[in-house]
Amino acid sequence: ERRMEQLTGLIQQHFRSHRPASFYAREIGVSPTHLNRIVRSMTGKTAHDLIASKLIDEAKRELVFTLANVREVGYRLGFADPAYFSRFFLKHAGETPKDWRKREKNRLERT
Repeated sequence: ERRMEQLTGLIQQHFRSHRPASFYAREIGVSPTHLNRIVRSMTGKTAHDLIASKLIDEAKRELVFTLANVREVGYRLGFADPAYFSRFFLKHAGETPKDWRKREKNRLERT
């Protein structure tokens, strides 16, 4: 549990630099395999999935609460290539950043 807290803090600190799970394992002092075991037992996800989730959460927050365009949001989150950011978002969120933003803003306006 302590290691999970350490991991969460490290992800919060480094998610924009797109560090691999092995970086976090090294920082915590465990093997990547053991880190995945810990994360999976507590969340049902892999360490990689947890890192990707943080990026997607931040992307969604920026898409809803800022006026930055999709390209800018991607850059702020450490994606050098806007097309790669859009593909990453689509893979993890199920729709493009542009479509997600439009749908979410419409949903928020209705409430």
